Amino acid sequence: MKKLLFTNLFLVTLFTVFSCSSDSDSNDSSTFKVDGVNYSLVASQGMVNIVTPNAYELEGETYNRNTFIISGIKDMTDVATVTFDLFVKNGESVDGTYQISTDQDEDTFTSIENILSSDVRVCIGWTSLVATTNIATQNFVNGNAPVGTIQIISNGGNNYTIKYNGNFKKLDQSNISVNIDLTGNVSNGS
Repeated sequence: MKKLLFTNLFLVTLFTVFSCSSDSDSNDSSTFKVDGVNYSLVASQGMVNIVTPNAYELEGETYNRNTFIISGIKDMTDVATVTFDLFVKNGESVDGTYQISTDQDEDTFTSIENILSSDVRVCIGWTSLVATTNIATQNFVNGNAPVGTIQIISNGGNNYTIKYNGNFKKLDQSNISVNIDLTGNVSNGS
């Protein structure tokens, strides 16, 4: 499971590296921090919301799955990617505050049904990820299982504010701090 998780995280990071543009604009709401390092959003694909085409059905309720991907770059050699795996009850807006569920790990199993049945909006922690890569040194850090809440604020159209201030866990259980307070257009990844 962990190998699959880190493989997916590596692939998202590679996508970020190869879709970057060197002429990105920088302002206060276009940077975020991972482990104390500032990253600037990638020009056209810095914030992406991928909506899974098949909704999740649970006891007569339908949940839509949104994966928010935040990609940044520093000095053209460092990239960072943060993803949040969000489930929203059908008919509800993606706009809102999501409690992050960290009930799943290798030692404790909590079914997704139990997690979803407790709320209208939930972020699944074990499938939410963070990764940083230094292209020159091939050094990378990654983790999952963020704690706390993530807030998505709709500003109209495809413009959103995304807020998160907390920690993800590395495999060795040490923390990776992430601080996000971004406002801008969110693309659908195409």
